Amino acid sequence: MAYLKSRWKNGIISNLCMVVVCIMGCVESNDDEAAYMLKLLNALKPPGWSNTTHMCQWIGVNCNDQSGRIEEIHLSSMSLTGTVPEGLNDSLSQLVNLYLFNNNLSGPVPSLANLSFLQQVYLDNNNFTTIPHGCFHGLTTLQILSLSSNTNLAPWNFPIDLTPHSSQLYQLDLSSTNLKGSIPPNISHSFPTLLSLDLSNNNLSSIPEGCFHNLTSLGGLSLANNTNLPPWTFPDLIQSTKIEELNLVATNVMGSLPEIFDSLTSLETLLLSNNSLTGVLPESFGRSKITTLHLNDQKGKGFSGTMDVVSNMIDLSEAWLQGNSFDGYIPDMSRCTALQDLRLAHNRFTGVVPDSLINLSRRNLQTVTLNNNFFQGPMPNILGDSDTTNLGDNTTNAFCRDDYDPCDQRVTILLEIASAFGYPYLLARSWRGNNPCHNWSFVACTGGLITTVNLTRQNLTGTISDAFGKLTHLENLYLSGNNLSGSIPENLTSLHQLNNLDVSNNNLSGKIPNFSRGVYLNTEGNPSFERRKPLGKRRKPPAWIKGAIVAAAGIGGLVFLVVVICNRKRCLSLLQRILWKKTGPFIDNEFEEFMKTYGSLMLRRYNYSEVKSMTNSFRDKLGRGGYGIVYKACLSDGCPVAVKVLTESSGSGEEFLNEVASIGRTSHMNIVSLLGFCYEKYKRALIYEFMPNGSLDKFIYKQESPNAICNLDWNTLFQITIGIARGLEYLHRGCAARILHLDIKPQNILLDEDFCPKIADFGLAKICKKKESIVSLQGTRGTPGYIAPEVFSRTFGKVSHKSDVYSYGMLILELVGGRKNYDTGGSLTSEMYFPDWIYKDLEEQNILGRGLSTTEEESDMIKKITLVSLWCIQTNPLDRPAINKVVEMLEGPLQSVPYPPKPVLYSPQMSISQFSQISYNSTDEEDSEIVEETISINKMSSKFAK
Repeated sequence: MAYLKSRWKNGIISNLCMVVVCIMGCVESNDDEAAYMLKLLNALKPPGWSNTTHMCQWIGVNCNDQSGRIEEIHLSSMSLTGTVPEGLNDSLSQLVNLYLFNNNLSGPVPSLANLSFLQQVYLDNNNFTTIPHGCFHGLTTLQILSLSSNTNLAPWNFPIDLTPHSSQLYQLDLSSTNLKGSIPPNISHSFPTLLSLDLSNNNLSSIPEGCFHNLTSLGGLSLANNTNLPPWTFPDLIQSTKIEELNLVATNVMGSLPEIFDSLTSLETLLLSNNSLTGVLPESFGRSKITTLHLNDQKGKGFSGTMDVVSNMIDLSEAWLQGNSFDGYIPDMSRCTALQDLRLAHNRFTGVVPDSLINLSRRNLQTVTLNNNFFQGPMPNILGDSDTTNLGDNTTNAFCRDDYDPCDQRVTILLEIASAFGYPYLLARSWRGNNPCHNWSFVACTGGLITTVNLTRQNLTGTISDAFGKLTHLENLYLSGNNLSGSIPENLTSLHQLNNLDVSNNNLSGKIPNFSRGVYLNTEGNPSFERRKPLGKRRKPPAWIKGAIVAAAGIGGLVFLVVVICNRKRCLSLLQRILWKKTGPFIDNEFEEFMKTYGSLMLRRYNYSEVKSMTNSFRDKLGRGGYGIVYKACLSDGCPVAVKVLTESSGSGEEFLNEVASIGRTSHMNIVSLLGFCYEKYKRALIYEFMPNGSLDKFIYKQESPNAICNLDWNTLFQITIGIARGLEYLHRGCAARILHLDIKPQNILLDEDFCPKIADFGLAKICKKKESIVSLQGTRGTPGYIAPEVFSRTFGKVSHKSDVYSYGMLILELVGGRKNYDTGGSLTSEMYFPDWIYKDLEEQNILGRGLSTTEEESDMIKKITLVSLWCIQTNPLDRPAINKVVEMLEGPLQSVPYPPKPVLYSPQMSISQFSQISYNSTDEEDSEIVEETISINKMSSKFAK
């Protein structure tokens, strides 16, 4: 018992000693906290803090009720200044939460090392300048760390002292803190419960592949505006099924979007603007719950294809798709009832704005932008004239009117036809305005009625619309050489004036309707058509019937021979009239062969007496060309025309046949329309549409022609420049056969009442197969000053479509300079003076042009035209861009046109590197005949020669 009592007394004494030691330690710790809090008071001077009251009573300070130790400091949004004193982590060891956000604190971030109880730290929106080494070491219970918007921090790397210990971290915000370097590759292992990661607005230089793969709890990820990142692909987030917001704006993401959005079932906000993404929208978008989608302003071409997927995103509230290459029409958006903000500007959308989109404006839709596209049809009345609506004007979109009234019925029908083709860009670019008989490509009219639609070889897809049946005066419909599917509409058989229907070489199927015998129908090259079954076997007629038929045939033939022998001349004349529908007395062998080849063109043929009547006996002369005189005339219906009467001295008629064979095949707003012809041996005439503003040379040569008119503004001159290029593009690439004009000059560019340019005078033209580039010429064709070097001397290269590009370049240089490019003596060497003069002004950055006052925008326009022109007149054909690339450069920004080398006549055996480090060397398959050896000077520029 004494032993037990002794042990009990000793135990009590021991315990009392431990309590005393503990109390002494706590008192000492409280003293450390108190001392530090006084330092903090003096440094920051927070309101409600005073050394006359206990620190646990200060505003924003919370202490543990039992120990009296400080657990929380909450000094947010108090406009505090100064520096947090050192020693916070040594003195406030029991600290759980630290809130200092929304102040003006400066100096180093307070070290938090080894604060093992610390859970939440908010230091954002201050002016801290440095982060002490090991600042975040040993934070074993840390859950939230926010340092965002401390823009004065010195550049620093991701805090790897967090990764070994802070496995409970679920929110990390280091945005706008000057963070650099790489994200740790093991971030998903270090922070397995991470819910939110924001590293946006920094200078990160690397994102390890797969670093986000195992963040299965991630709900928000933002890396936006880390513009120094090298190109990388969309991150693998297939395990992050809980992610709700993903912000990768301006992070150099490239490539296409993967089909992973079926697995991202919680994703609501996807922000991917200002990257280098391409391809089409993934189909899984349409099955997602995305409400906010920003894909705008991609570098390069951006996203392409249609926006059909977007019409299935029924939860979508905000869709920013501007600044991409989306094309086609806007789909039915009626399911997107939550849509409030839709931005489609600066794309390649075509077609009519659907009623479903207009109807959404009566629900939630508040903002719509459609400008800088190629929309057609009536102006959509979306949100009235609200400032939140931007439809663009008719220089970008092609609305038929400037108000909300409906389109002309003919326009409505043609747009219905275009809808069956998917509203191709080809038609949207040229079908503008409210009069399809005025400068609409592929459409020809007579007296305001559409009589011909020629869409041969235009790479069309889709189907043949039954709206063609509404063109009741249609005579000719050419749709051959496309990729059309479906069947021939039955209602085309009701077109009583239809003469020609060519649907050959497509993918059509179904039954061929029964057209009248007067319709020439060509359905070859459609293997899926259901051919009519041959009639069943007929009974053989009796032998006596056969004998009677043979006898009758023999007697008829004998009678016919007698008539022919007796009246051979009269019979031949009758035969000619039947075969050629001719009213004149004679057709020579050359023209007979021509008609056999090109007779299907169905141009109106006039006799000479009709030509004499329509020209009022050749009274009103418009001008004289190299092969004839042009007269103003009037058709019987009152329509004004221009008649070119070829002189008898113009030879065997090659120029005449060239003109009919080439221009008779064309239908383009920038090609003059041939309405008919007359051929009676040496009496030949061509009937064109009348161009009231005459030829372009009247508007160029201010100093050299007393009749010059120089009142065109730069915008009109620019449209003329592009129009001529588009006309040449059609001749080189858009026709069934490639047509080389070989005489492009201002006198051969005619202007209609709206100054729309039209290429005319095809007397020197050459026709070749679609994929041929090289033509063979005997002698020199063209006009001095515009002839490409290879035309007058084959040592410079071979004659091809690039020869037209050279002539075009010279013409446009004249338009910019307002003067002829060669002297009247026709010296071939003197023509180089003019480009030298232009190039010198360009080098010295003198104001180019015709003495007209210019704005800054117009100066850029003139410089762009000049740069493109100098590329066009490069001596070596290989260095010139193809005409489709000329159009692309003219329509693009000035910055996209490289600086050209100075055009110099030289032998092609000389090294081209002597003249340029940049070459528009062709890689187009169409130029395969012209490229005998590959000259690779600079691949950066080779795309322009395609």
